[in-house]
Amino acid sequence: MAAIEVRSIAALPVERWRNGGGVTRTIASGASGASGASGESQWRISLAEVERNGPYSRFEGIDRISFVLRGAGVTLRDEHSAVTLKTFEAVEYDGNAQWHATLIDGPVTALNVMTSKGRYRASVRNIVGPLTVPSGCLVAVVALHGGCAWSDAAGEPLGAIEAGQFLIADSLDYAIRFLPTAPAVNEAVSPQPPVLVTIESASAHE
Repeated sequence: MAAIEVRSIAALPVERWRNGGGVTRTIASGASGASGASGESQWRISLAEVERNGPYSRFEGIDRISFVLRGAGVTLRDEHSAVTLKTFEAVEYDGNAQWHATLIDGPVTALNVMTSKGRYRASVRNIVGPLTVPSGCLVAVVALHGGCAWSDAAGEPLGAIEAGQFLIADSLDYAIRFLPTAPAVNEAVSPQPPVLVTIESASAHE
């Protein structure tokens, strides 16, 4: 049985970009718990703080999904196309392109998921109601603003995470159910719900 780990986002090491345009905090990376034979990660989940306009790193053979958690968004452009990373939306794009990032209205914080093209399939979505994840997936939950609880498929409570934490579990052998935590009575505005990431082998859909 794979363990479910809960950690603090603030405790993640900060990796400054070589171009000075932002920082990254890696939540998890590898390939089914380990790096590929080449020594390069086959998937990665990270938080990026984009502080200014500039080039995005190119990742050959990688599919990317970005989910802006804070800020107005980012527009990515290359020679042939443009992609807008919108707040609270999962946007898929090609990691192989030479993207240049333009902030829409100041710095942003984005959850980024990268997977090896053809090897893995990823999904990113808000936990706004009950969500059940089947066994066999790598699961991550990022609770930047609002927390959530989780249980087994029968509804037996297993744990919870709070704002400022994340959860990671690789290849669970049982289904898991997530439910957003109700806002506190004194909160005038409900916090942004946590974000669920799942990664599974592409062969699971063949």
